[in-house]
Amino acid sequence: MKKILRYLGFSIIGIFLFIMMVTAFFSYFNIGIADIITNTEYYITSIIQLWDIQQESETDITQKKNYSKRRLTKKMVHLYFTDEAERYLKVEDRIVSNPDSPTQLAHILLNALFDGPRNKLTQVLPKGDLLRAVYIDAENQTAYIDLKQTIVSLFPGGVTQELLAIYAMVNTLTLNVREIEKVKIIIGGQEANTLAGHLDIRYPYTTNMLIVR
Repeated sequence: MKKILRYLGFSIIGIFLFIMMVTAFFSYFNIGIADIITNTEYYITSIIQLWDIQQESETDITQKKNYSKRRLTKKMVHLYFTDEAERYLKVEDRIVSNPDSPTQLAHILLNALFDGPRNKLTQVLPKGDLLRAVYIDAENQTAYIDLKQTIVSLFPGGVTQELLAIYAMVNTLTLNVREIEKVKIIIGGQEANTLAGHLDIRYPYTTNMLIVR
């Protein structure tokens, strides 16, 4: 018991001496309690701010890397043009940008059809800026291709060319964009009976591989 009281006494004396030393130090350098609290708060705040900045920098770097990966993502697609005799469709493989949005991908594919082939195949659609918009009804998996009104006067051929042109667009979308199973063509923002006076386009079309060679 005496040993315990002795150790307790030494501890009390040690704590008392430590308090006296700290008090003397603060008195010598004229440091008040308010200064201690203010400085402590300042250093803690600075550490928190530095931590937040580091976390934000790491987040920015991660976001930039992810954006770069998305921007550089490419995809092999199958575009449909016609043979030289314009009797059936043929495939041209091409690498294009692969955006996250299926609507954007559909827009890229259709613009590629209007730009024309890069090999010995034949242009199937009139060349030019003839695409107004593309919409996708996700519930029905139907894409709506809205063509400019000027395509009617620019369309060159008869029923065979019209058939090939329609299925060039339909096959290109349905076989490259998994969200699309059917394609409906409209002109000038409104429903039209035909594309060039031959085939009924009031209803959606689905993939047709019978005219592909």
